[in-house]
Amino acid sequence: MTTSADTAGVVRPHTSRQLQALGRHYGIDYRFPELHQRAATVLRGRVQELCPAPGMQLVTSDIEVLERYDSRSRAPTPLSIIVMLAGEASLQLGAQRLTLGPGMALSVRLGERDALLASQPAGQRIRALTLSVDAPRLAALNGGATLAPASRMQAWPLPATLRGALEEALASPLDGPARQLQREGLALQLLAHGLTTADSPATAPPSAERQRLERVREALRRTPAGEHRLDDLAQLAAMSPAGLRRKYRAAFGRSVFDDLRHFRLALARNYLAAGLGVQQTAHFCGYRHAGNFSTAFRRHFGVSPGAIARQR
Repeated sequence: MTTSADTAGVVRPHTSRQLQALGRHYGIDYRFPELHQRAATVLRGRVQELCPAPGMQLVTSDIEVLERYDSRSRAPTPLSIIVMLAGEASLQLGAQRLTLGPGMALSVRLGERDALLASQPAGQRIRALTLSVDAPRLAALNGGATLAPASRMQAWPLPATLRGALEEALASPLDGPARQLQREGLALQLLAHGLTTADSPATAPPSAERQRLERVREALRRTPAGEHRLDDLAQLAAMSPAGLRRKYRAAFGRSVFDDLRHFRLALARNYLAAGLGVQQTAHFCGYRHAGNFSTAFRRHFGVSPGAIARQR
């Protein structure tokens, strides 16, 4: 998710070659499947590496993705927590697949033979944090216990209060010695939430149930502009509305209507890139008011729909 260590947090462009060189240092392989010029700029923004406490590393990213890039993280880690404040990324670990969007966090453990795959689409602003903890520090914080060695990832919703505190710390950090205390406090809060999911029992639904949930997701993906009602979707999944809400989030890391919003906004980005205006795009993507659409688009991708149209 993150790209480099830049202690000054300076806004700077990163070419594909620079990103690949940095990736070799951090154990990340980068690919650019839609890039035609090898030395082209693929992203621009601030990336900062911090040390909130011994045995802990916190990397913050505030970047504009100019070209789609894929990454393969191959460095073993006992626990990393990835937080998405703006933008989105598709991730895969073994057979697990999910899309991490704004307000979501991900607890990840990587063994020696596994890799975390991620893909970031172009035309979005990503604001994210990655907290990594080494094994001795993790054992000390976990009462001496170690996590199971198996690789896994578990998505969870970021509590609103913690999300607000992270946003405030990034936008207006404290001065002097208080800044280090602020970072350590937020890192420990992230760990408190992340540890509860990192070694929790697997919640993958049975295969037949998973197929019914996939059926609902495919209906949302196929017709994102439609008026989808929870009761109708629950009938499609052959379960109660409450069961669908709970099991859908457990399976895909997002709620039913968060996923619907994701599919609508992804479709909107394609319409805007093809040359449609903001008003037309809002209408074709199921939004009754262009203002509501613009607000949702900016909150999800970190840029306005007008900015995508101007890029074209």
